[in-house]
Parts: sequence; structure tokens; C-alpha cells
Amino acid sequence: MIIKLYGTRGSIAVANKETKKYGGNTTCLYVESNSGDVIVVDAGTGIRLLGVHLIQEKKSKINMLFTHYHWDHIQGFPFFTPIFLPSSVVDIYGSSKMTDPKKALSYQMTRPYFPAILSELPSKITFKTLKNKLTIGDIDIQTIINNHPDQALGLKFTEGKNSFAFLTDNELFDKNGNTPYEKFVDFIKGVNFFIHDAQYKDDIYKKRLGWGHSTYSQAMKLAEDAGVRNVMFTHHDHGSTDKCIDGIVKGYRGKYPKYNIQAAADGKTIILK
Repeated sequence: MIIKLYGTRGSIAVANKETKKYGGNTTCLYVESNSGDVIVVDAGTGIRLLGVHLIQEKKSKINMLFTHYHWDHIQGFPFFTPIFLPSSVVDIYGSSKMTDPKKALSYQMTRPYFPAILSELPSKITFKTLKNKLTIGDIDIQTIINNHPDQALGLKFTEGKNSFAFLTDNELFDKNGNTPYEKFVDFIKGVNFFIHDAQYKDDIYKKRLGWGHSTYSQAMKLAEDAGVRNVMFTHHDHGSTDKCIDGIVKGYRGKYPKYNIQAAADGKTIILK
């Protein structure tokens, strides 16, 4: 299983010399099974480059999963080149709790906001509801309801003996949340690694309670309680510079020497064999 990060920033895309290392694109994750099945998670601004990659690799059958429909997770969709090709077959999965994926994507592709209308695209697009479980090729996918305004889904991918969890936009200790902390612990137990929202430092988080995001220290507590030693922080705040993120990662590596701690970066690839 191949995992590649195409967007790791939260809330809004950024582009300046202080964010080159970790990148400025909003959330987009690429997963490819050992047999070549294509899974795209979220359509933040990073999906534009992913579209170029898929065309170069002649991948025309695409499965797209949405964790939720906030702007930073759908805004790149109109710039995803495969949807403009008649040869593309795109199955789009998303929750229908607050709205469904077709409505969410249609809203932003409506004049005068965007000149290309979703219903007029030449690709073959099918919309499906993403529920508790889904199998795409050899990859089994499980979902969990994250603690985030308007609801978001956490995802776990398993192929053979390998698995990883992706929980972006999740406030682990939200007192009014959908899911208690203990369920997140159970959800990621046994995975090879997990990628988790860590938008805030502890001092900032005190001013952002209920906004649907976690801290670095909370993500590390989850790692400890679940017994997962490979941790990757994601959904970096748009105000966090490379220097800031480097310092935070260095600090937690010193505090947790037995853990493999990383910060997600645009373009980073992980291969699970």
C-alpha cells in the first residue's frame, strides 16, 4: 500500500518562503493498493497536483472519499483535471448526514462562483454514501465519526497485515462531541501508524475549544493509550511556519524517544509492505 500526502494544511492554503518544507496545500491524501486501486481522500488544493500524477500514470478509475465538506477539503475539486476527461470513471463517497457529496460539490461549481457546472462534466461520476465499512480492491476501509462541527469522518485503511488511520479535523476531548475519546483509542489500536489533526499548541487550544481540532500533546496521548509508536501530525495551522513545526516535532521527539514522530508534509510518501 502506497500513501502519499498532497495537502497537509488546515483552514486555508498558504504560500510563502516560511512554509516550503511542510507545504501550504489544504488536505488531500492519496492511497494506492498493491494491485493499483486508486483512492483519493478529500479534495483540498493539493488535489490539483494529484490529478496531474494520475493522468501521467494513466489511472482513469478513481475512488474519492470525503471526510467532510468544509471549504478547505473540497476547494480543489474543480481543478482536478481527471473530472474533465471523458475517459475518467470517478466514484465519490461521502457522508449524507449534513448534506451529500453531490450537493456539496455542486454548490461550489455553480455560476457565478465557478464557470464549469458539475452536472456538465464529461467524466463518469457516481455518488455513493460512505457508511461504516467499505472495500475497494484489496483495501478494507472503516470509519469513525470525528468530533468536528458539521461532522467529519475518521478513516482506517487495512490491506493484508498493514493498516493506518487518518483522522483529520478531530477534537479528541470535545465534551460535546459525537464520539468519546476511548473509542478513538480502540479505533487505531493495532495500526502501523496514524495521521492525526494537530492544528493547535496547548495555549492556543484553550481559546479554540469546540472548533473541532486537537493539539500535538493530545495526539501523543492517543498514541500512548493506543500503543501506536508511529505518529504523524497533520492539518497544520495556516499560521504555523516550518520553523515552528520543526521546533514542536523536535520537542516531542525528545519527550518520547521511543516513538517515531513526524509532521505531515506535502509530497511525503509512505510505503507499507
